[in-house]
Amino acid sequence: MRPGPALAGLLLLASAASACGPAAYNVRAARAFANEDARRAIIDDRAADLERAAWLADEVLSSTPYSPGDAWIAALRLDDDEGERLRARLEKTPPYDGEHEVPLAKLYRAKLDEALARAAARGERGAPPAFARLFDALAELAAPAREAGAASAASRLPAAWQALAEHARALAAEERDVERLSAGRPLGAPDTPEIAAAKARAAARRRALAGAHRDVAGAAIALRAASAGQEPARTIARDALHVLSFLLRMHIEALAVAPYVVKQARRVARDEPGYRAAVGRAEAISRVLEEQRAALSTCAEALSAPAQTPLEDTAGFEAQEGLLEQGRAISLDAVHLKLKGDVELLFFHQLASAGSSGGVNDYRGRTRRLAYDVDPVFMVGGRALLTYDFDHVRDAARLNAGFKTDRLFSSGGDIRYDGSLGRLLGLNGLASDVFDIGADLAGVSTSLKIARFTAGNVTELAVDPATDRDAGAVASAPFQLLLRQIDVGFDVTKLFPEAADDLYLEELLAGFRYMDYKLPRIFYALRERDPGEGDVYVFERQSPAQSATSRFYQGGFSVRMGNGEWPRLAPFGDLGLYGGAGPVRYAFSADPAVPGVGSEVDEATMIAFSGNVSVGLRLRLTSYLSRLRLLTELSYNVEAIGQGIISSIRATRRGDETIYTIGRKLDIGGFDVFHGPRLLAVLVL
Repeated sequence: MRPGPALAGLLLLASAASACGPAAYNVRAARAFANEDARRAIIDDRAADLERAAWLADEVLSSTPYSPGDAWIAALRLDDDEGERLRARLEKTPPYDGEHEVPLAKLYRAKLDEALARAAARGERGAPPAFARLFDALAELAAPAREAGAASAASRLPAAWQALAEHARALAAEERDVERLSAGRPLGAPDTPEIAAAKARAAARRRALAGAHRDVAGAAIALRAASAGQEPARTIARDALHVLSFLLRMHIEALAVAPYVVKQARRVARDEPGYRAAVGRAEAISRVLEEQRAALSTCAEALSAPAQTPLEDTAGFEAQEGLLEQGRAISLDAVHLKLKGDVELLFFHQLASAGSSGGVNDYRGRTRRLAYDVDPVFMVGGRALLTYDFDHVRDAARLNAGFKTDRLFSSGGDIRYDGSLGRLLGLNGLASDVFDIGADLAGVSTSLKIARFTAGNVTELAVDPATDRDAGAVASAPFQLLLRQIDVGFDVTKLFPEAADDLYLEELLAGFRYMDYKLPRIFYALRERDPGEGDVYVFERQSPAQSATSRFYQGGFSVRMGNGEWPRLAPFGDLGLYGGAGPVRYAFSADPAVPGVGSEVDEATMIAFSGNVSVGLRLRLTSYLSRLRLLTELSYNVEAIGQGIISSIRATRRGDETIYTIGRKLDIGGFDVFHGPRLLAVLVL
């Protein structure tokens, strides 16, 4: 079944709106090229293909002799079977190595090279051509047009075509000059004379480029009105449409790979500064290809009228791979079944704050502290997910298929992960799925972690008030711990994808974190040793042991540094910092000498900071070109939570300056730490 005109028109319209190619190609291009290993030989070969594509378009239209019905034009055919044979041959030639995809643009470039070789052979046989170039044939085709000035408009097409390439290259260089001159300047600073002059040159160049496109549009009007009812006009119209559609398809496919050529060239240039010129050349040729593509699209659509041939039935769109057939194929290619296996070991400890041996907090004088002995949670989990890629967004739609939780086997408790913001907000079923799709498309990421420790003890220890050393256990009791943590953030890298790639940022989430868990606590009141200094705090009093809930609402960021999931072996690291506050209830004895008698209950705001750091290694076990992907990820994560209450702030006047310090504060004597290794395996079908 061939796709209809509506689909072809939609994809061509999408290609006109973006230099990255048609919308249906975005996901496939991203999967094919976005996270490849940046190998200089591959980059150079693809950049050469882009340069060759622009040169071939100019050569075919401006320099190749033409006669109606020429065999070299008929040789411009590339169906799916021929494309597979050609790709299989090119995959065996350097620099391709089985780990990098041969772009479809390369196949079109190869077919055009063959056609030009055939055209040259015809010229050597001495057959006189009817026209010195195809542009001349187009001018003659438009000559009988009824509109006044139509023939002159078509005759301006060669000059407009040449101007497009010249202005595009110059504009790319002028925009780089503006960027170079503006680098490092404060935001909102007035332009220097050099920057203002560079911006003026770029603006003038854009106006010249727009003028060239107006000339192309005028020529297209003439071509659309041309009469091709008789020979040789009928053959000229069909031959020209045949050639233009083939060039158009080559440019569409070249523009699909062009952003990744630039991206990978930047990666190489980070390590090889001398390669930066190649980045500029790739950016410039991408601009040329886009301007040529726009002109080719305008003229090809106009020629479809006198040629009486729909554009989707022309030679350029005979091969369905990557474009038209993707109206169906992308639906299969974008649907993935993900099987996730998860092995995790999670520990909980409390690290004591720096004590009496020169630390900020001097706890000498206290008589009790709590020690936690919690068995770690060991969990083996699994989950099946059905995902769908939409436009530029991977896994935009997710449906859980299989396990309601991640747990398959657990000891000492369990751990649950979820990524549905809709369910967190109380939505269910289809409403939750639709909400999550919208959040994913907007770049909003959600993570829910629930960890339950079910085996542990808390021990109340006597402490020597003079030395702050443990003096033996007073009491012990079993306890359980339930941690809930919700992160909702926006991936900032979507706002600056090129800079993020340069900095090896896989993800940078800025947003909100909610956390709560409940533990037995002893609160310690501390005061400044030297009022107004705020350097050392000494013990003042302590609370009896009590159950207290830590509930925090925090803002902050988390970042993952790495090379993505496609390199064979790639290290990565995570860093997160969040700060905020939450309500807490606690009690002190009215008489500090008699703990537990006459409790005074208070409510306050607990200030908290949480930070996490992890390091890991990602291993890809399957071939890059395989649809079946198996990834393993081993990491070790540490998350620390510090919390305390400011009970008074002291203002100290020193000359003309007022210094504010914390006069009194309450804390729990340490930092809560959750840590452990995690092994994640993902199989994607």
